[in-house]
Amino acid sequence: MINIKSIWENQKPSGDIIIKTKLDEIEHLNCFAATNHFTGLHLFILSVSKNVVIPDLKNYRFKGVEIFTIEVQNNIELNIYLLDNDLKDIFSLFIENILEDIKQSVTESEAITLTLNVVSKWKKLFDKINFNGLTPERQKGLIGELLFLNYLLNNEKTSVNAVNAWTSTEKDFQAKDFTLGSVGIEIKFTSAKQPRINVSNERQLDTENFKELFLILYSTEAVKDNGISLNSIVEQIRKNILSEEKLHLFNGKLQLNGYFDDDKEQYGKMYSLKKTFSFSVTTEFPKIVKNDLPLGIYDTSYSIEISAVENFIIEFEKIIANI
Repeated sequence: MINIKSIWENQKPSGDIIIKTKLDEIEHLNCFAATNHFTGLHLFILSVSKNVVIPDLKNYRFKGVEIFTIEVQNNIELNIYLLDNDLKDIFSLFIENILEDIKQSVTESEAITLTLNVVSKWKKLFDKINFNGLTPERQKGLIGELLFLNYLLNNEKTSVNAVNAWTSTEKDFQAKDFTLGSVGIEIKFTSAKQPRINVSNERQLDTENFKELFLILYSTEAVKDNGISLNSIVEQIRKNILSEEKLHLFNGKLQLNGYFDDDKEQYGKMYSLKKTFSFSVTTEFPKIVKNDLPLGIYDTSYSIEISAVENFIIEFEKIIANI
């Protein structure tokens, strides 16, 4: 994969307002990583022939990103421009996604179509990000996911691909929280005195496309000292990631989840881990999935009592053993 963030960081002033670096890895297209020398903001440029039809771009714009075209001699340049440097990690993931897709293109027209398809997908992702800070419930959900990510990072079998396996923000929101090959893992986190499993939609426990699906519930209680906070687990993971590329990926996924360092002062509440429940979600596991619902019913949330699924409890280590 092209590390476009590294290219941006290594660009030096050249006397031009826009500093461009051609991406030679994509030989059949004229693609550039670029930086505005005056503002320090980054952009991606795809230059195509004037006869290539580019649709109206007004429906492709979203927060922090501007998309427009410029005519340059006999070409049209499609510019995807970052407007907010706080979004640099997300933006680089976004552009890398475009680059991976257009590698497969044959013509410039196809490259434009593929690019705008990726833009549409990421617009949906950006539209779901809460840029005003995470709610207490979303904070707890993210802590749960990061606890499991940290476990994967500290396990020799899974450490290398741990950050890639964190898929809760991917695949148009259909993915499980973690995907390791054909194994899916959903994570839950609760601080309730009587723990139960809260399921937010009919997709979460659907085993379609997975050989096995596991569910992990972290049962905790709020504490004043010596606990786990969202900030502390983020910092712990950042220290555990040794690769700059993986750290960049992790930070981008954090932002897709709505976590921004500027909001850190809101995320100091601490929790103490009481118990971890692990379940194998088989066909007999009590759940609601899409095929159970009448036509037109969707986003069905429900709760499961622990006592109803005790027969599905497994050893935590068995999850890694099955990967």
